[in-house]
Amino acid sequence: MFTDIYSARPDIHETNVPVTKMGTNFRFIHCADLHLGSRFSGISAKDPALGKRLTESVFRSFERIVDTAISENVDLMVISGDVFDEENETPSTRYRFAKELERLKIPCMISLGNHDHKRSWEKSIPFPENVYVFPSEPTRRMLDVNGEKVELLGRSFPSRHTSENLAASLKGSVEMFTIAVVHCDLDSVSDEGYAPCKLSDLLGKNVDYWALGHIHKRSELYSSPHVIYPGNIQGRNPKESGEKGAYLVTVSNNSVSKLRFIPTQDILWQDLVIDIGGKDLFTVIDEIRNKAKKGSVLSLSMIGKGEIDAVLRLDPAGFSDRISAATGCMVSSIDLRTLPPMDLYALAEGNHLAANIIGTAKRISMMERTELIDTICRTKASAEIRYVFENMSDNELISLVTNAEMLILEKLSEGSR
Repeated sequence: MFTDIYSARPDIHETNVPVTKMGTNFRFIHCADLHLGSRFSGISAKDPALGKRLTESVFRSFERIVDTAISENVDLMVISGDVFDEENETPSTRYRFAKELERLKIPCMISLGNHDHKRSWEKSIPFPENVYVFPSEPTRRMLDVNGEKVELLGRSFPSRHTSENLAASLKGSVEMFTIAVVHCDLDSVSDEGYAPCKLSDLLGKNVDYWALGHIHKRSELYSSPHVIYPGNIQGRNPKESGEKGAYLVTVSNNSVSKLRFIPTQDILWQDLVIDIGGKDLFTVIDEIRNKAKKGSVLSLSMIGKGEIDAVLRLDPAGFSDRISAATGCMVSSIDLRTLPPMDLYALAEGNHLAANIIGTAKRISMMERTELIDTICRTKASAEIRYVFENMSDNELISLVTNAEMLILEKLSEGSR
């Protein structure tokens, strides 16, 4: 396992003589942002079944990563922070994680992130001997892999928020293949203070592979050296769509020769854009079924102009049910950006009821938020549920206006046929 070579700060080698690295050959897995224990409270309140599936999905994804490490016979795993999900690190969560690491057997190097906090009880559930957690100061560990030395650099978050540039303090050795494991915010424009750094801080540091964490979107930012965000291992909301998992990295003759992303998510959040133009409801449902991956959670954006605009607006819940029955998927949201098959620009002109409706809808949509809610809640029934409208986003409120506008125009159109 680990050698006895250790120093609190990485060695700095100053030399003008070219050094030839030994022909190290090994494979390792890089994952990050596990967020084990995520509760998905908002989703659970709306859909308890989906919330329960999502809570378990994070564990299932990590189990698949361990399965991959075992089946692929890899030599090492690195985890770049946010193992747990803040206050949701319970003894049960830590125990399950520790048992998976024990099943892993190979060395596992962990750098803690802003979601990982020290617990008073964690020593009672220790990690197995094959696991090493980097402390908050810059640290160097040496690993004997296939008879060759591999250098691991890393440091953990000293607290929940840090504006310190953690990555800049890491520097590797010229003679060995070096992996730096750190949770950081690379080239961010935010002011959140999550260990910000720049790409230039990572270059010229004798590091061959920067194993980063914190950004949930998978990114291969640089190739010499490799600077990689694997993303989180399970999407937790519609904004985290697409495949999630880990990287399997192959090192040949002391260079990264292959970078392979392995999807392991248990639930796939999938975005679909469907144009209703010239289609009936059966055709639209068939198109969604052909595009959807079975078991995924769908966010649908319906666009275009067509006859089924009124159907979608009149019965969105029924449409959602038909999609679920046809695809075996859950529908998390339907964004209606469709129009009825009429010339709204022409209707808006003139002095008739349709033009007045379009003009009124436009005026209401341009109101300030409070004025808009006041307008919606003028009736006794709507006033009694004012809190519902106050909890809506601006886009959801405007959608209410648009839906009403389109449905009234559709009714007018029916009356003139």
